[in-house]
This record gives sequence, structure tokens and C-alpha cells, in this order.
Amino acid sequence: MKRTTQHTDSLERTAATFEEALSQASSFGIRPGLETMQALMECLGNPQDRLPVVHVAGTNGKGSVCAMLESVFRAAGCRTGLYTSPHLLEYGERFRINGENAGEAQLGLLLEQVLRAADQVETKLGWRPTEFELLTAMGFVYFEQEKVDVLILEVGLGGRLDATNLVGQPLLTIITNVTMDHENFLGNDIRRIAAEKAGIIKPGVSLVCAAEDPVVQRVILEQFETMQKQDEGARLHWVQKECSWQILCQGMLDQQVALQTPAHRYESIQLPLIGPHQCINLATAALALELLLRPYPQLGPAAIEEGISRVSWPGRLEVVRQQPLVILDGAHNPDGMRRLAQWLTGMRPSFRRVLLVIGMLADKDRQYAASQLEALVDRIFITRPPSDRAVQWEAMGDAFRHTCPDRISSIEDCHEALAAALREAGPQDLVLAAGSLYLIGALKRGIIRAGGPNPNEKMIFDG
Repeated sequence: MKRTTQHTDSLERTAATFEEALSQASSFGIRPGLETMQALMECLGNPQDRLPVVHVAGTNGKGSVCAMLESVFRAAGCRTGLYTSPHLLEYGERFRINGENAGEAQLGLLLEQVLRAADQVETKLGWRPTEFELLTAMGFVYFEQEKVDVLILEVGLGGRLDATNLVGQPLLTIITNVTMDHENFLGNDIRRIAAEKAGIIKPGVSLVCAAEDPVVQRVILEQFETMQKQDEGARLHWVQKECSWQILCQGMLDQQVALQTPAHRYESIQLPLIGPHQCINLATAALALELLLRPYPQLGPAAIEEGISRVSWPGRLEVVRQQPLVILDGAHNPDGMRRLAQWLTGMRPSFRRVLLVIGMLADKDRQYAASQLEALVDRIFITRPPSDRAVQWEAMGDAFRHTCPDRISSIEDCHEALAAALREAGPQDLVLAAGSLYLIGALKRGIIRAGGPNPNEKMIFDG
């Protein structure tokens, strides 16, 4: 426990920033179960019960789907709330109203309000809420105060025991693709992980699911049927069965996609998120939005096309510089690395050389990452993500077993590693930074501080 019960004004005097105040106020790590969160929200009046929520879980893709949903709702004229994690640059990214991050002053006021409830929880239970529980409680309070028309709510970890799962009756639930990740928390086999994700399923609430693994599909179907003990109008929609899509043109900054859903044929949607894997995320979002037409009749095809064309989701195949092209991608688990390799395989002929800057946490599958990317890159810079979990970061280099040692450099400081790659790169090369989101956030912050240009020219490669 980081802190015994104390008045919030005393905490504020000792903490210079919101991040410091949050760290001092929360218990360390992850405490399984919803008991703490239930007690915390009861002290706050259960604002989550008064919010119109679309709840999104999954291993990969859930952030992109959330960003697409929010952008379309906003294009349709709705006042939107978006709660996601983790952040890349600042905590305010986790709390967005109409696309705008919460400011530090607002975060401080919310934390002050939630800490009073946290003190009561500590008195009642004998321990304090974790950082994520405090943040999620802040989100529920904030979005209710702001009277959002819809809250797009991303699960933090798993689903069943996640702090966001205090929402009892969402408008719709969504589960994106489910693969192996966070095994130390969710279990070391795919059935257990799928069961945790399926924990967000609620009686009487329809589910949109983009899971690809047949084992995962069976687990989710069984859980859905168990929860729907009587016909309450809830339906399970499989994205791959109900939708089809085709990439018309794949570019460096966007792609054009034809999409067929049960309700509409979209001849050409401009999707600013690149990579073939974003097509299933697009289909997931579009199918979900069409299912929400009854409470939100403004969510027609025009709003979907306009909202998708404006979507942004930083740190996922994000172009941050040109000549040489620099792309940041937070692929850090096997499925993410496989999808990154799939994109790079298709685009590889467009580049003279590919220089890879990579850093991963010790609990991630570094060997698999190397096996996916090794044949596609010409030069490798191993670096350390700014995290205590990035132990033995240099060992990442050993995973590239078929690469000559003189093509691999180990540079601990991630900014120096990126600078070294840029010094070697020519105008027709790609500098690809991939791995931990801690790494991607740090590199993006450094690029912004250095005044790096934002991409504003479209570089389209026919594909």
C-alpha cells in the first residue's frame, strides 16, 4: 500500500503533478476481483449505471474499434465519451469528450473527488483501490458529469474482472479478435483467456464478435447462450459471417476499402488506419453501429463514412515523419507482430531498405517477434523501452538468429537508437519502430519535442 488514509488537500500539497498524486493515492499492481471497484462506485453513487455504454473487449483491435465508433458517433452529432488505456503521452488521452483530452486541472478535480471515496473504501475493506480502478472511477464520474450521449468504453485487461465491467446493462458489447497475451494474469491457454474476455457478456445485450480462432468462438458462444437463458432479443453477430470487405487501394497514410454489411454496401470507405488487419476492425465497428440505429437513428451510412474518414488512433502503424519515412507501431504480442509482418510483407517492395528499431518487455514473446520480422528488415537496432519490466532488454538481439551480428546494434536509450537509425536511412528507406507501447510513447514524445513534421502528403501505392 502506498498511502494510509489522509485528506486529499494534504496529498495535493505533496504531489507536484497529477501522475504523482495518482501514484501516491493508489495501491500497487493488480488486485483480482470486482469487490474494490463495487465499493468505490457505491461511494460515488454508481454513475456507471446512468451512462449509455458500448463495451469493447478483445486482445488486439479493440482500441482501433473504439476510435472508429467514437469518430462516427461524433460525426453523427452525438456528444461522445471515450475511455481507453494505456495512454501514449499523457493521462488525459484516456478521458476524451468529443475527441478532446481531459486537461490536467480537470484530472486533478476528478481525482480529488474519487479519493474521498477511496478513503472510505480503505476504511471498509482495509486496502486502497489500484491505479486503474481509480482511473476508471474517474472516467465514470467525468462522463456522467459531462452528460455524454454515448460512452465508448474499452476494457483494460481481460473482461470478467476488469474495473470497467461494473457496467451492468450496456447498449451493446463487442469482442474483437482474441489471442494469447497477458498469460500471467488471464491464464496460459486460449480457452481461459477467451472465457475472461467473454465475461463482459450480459443478459439481454447483443454481442458483436470478431474472434477468428474456432476454440475462442466456441467459448464465446457457450458463454453467450448461458447468459441468454430466455429470449430477450439479444443476438450474437459474427463479423466474418455477416460482413465482407476488399482493399481497393493501400497507401502509406490511408486505404480505400469496399465493405458489405447486412444493411449496406459501402463502395469505397476512406480508412486513415493502415494495414489489412484494420479492415476487420472497420467491419466490426460498422456492424456495431448499424445495430445501434434504433437508439441512434442518426447513425446512417453517411455518418459512418464521414466518421471513419476522420478516425485517428496514434501508435498503430502511425506515420510520424517522411523522407525517410518513420512509422511507429505498438505491436507487442504474437498476433500484433503477425499483423505487422503481414502489412510489411505487402509494402516491402516500396522501400529500398527497412531499418527496425525494436524494444519489448521481458514478459513478451521476443522470439516470435523476431521470427516474424527478421526476413523483412535490413538493419536492426535493439533498444530498451522505458519500463521496469524491460529487464534484459539486450537479449532481444539474440532472438534474431539468422541476422549477421554486424547488422544488429544495441543502444539502450531509445531516442539515441532512433537517431542512429535515421542517420543510416536514405530517402527511400523505412524506419520502423515497433514493440512496447512504452517505447512508442517515448519515441513519439521525443519526435514532438524535436518539432518533427506531421505527415500531410498522401503517398499512395497501388495494391
